[in-house]
Amino acid sequence: MEALRSLAVRLEAASETLTRLSYAAPATDPPGVAFGGDGVGRPGEVGRALHRQWTAATGDRAREAHLAAQRLAAVAAAVRSAADTYAETDQDARWQFVGET
Repeated sequence: MEALRSLAVRLEAASETLTRLSYAAPATDPPGVAFGGDGVGRPGEVGRALHRQWTAATGDRAREAHLAAQRLAAVAAAVRSAADTYAETDQDARWQFVGET
């Protein structure tokens, strides 16, 4: 059971890391001027388009990381529940067959 509980702890840690990443990734997006979005004419249009594409992609990755974090948290809860159920079943079996307390 300890191996399952240890796994649940590691899964929760991974979930927390992905959650932090999902918030940090879009926060580090460079401003539009980094792509030349402050330019005039066609170069400025291209820079603004590149910036939009960058922020859309970063937002998409952030949402994917957040969803993966939620899934990992659910898996961690399921693993922890399985460990608890195994422990309870082991205890019940001891009581039934051996008479231990």
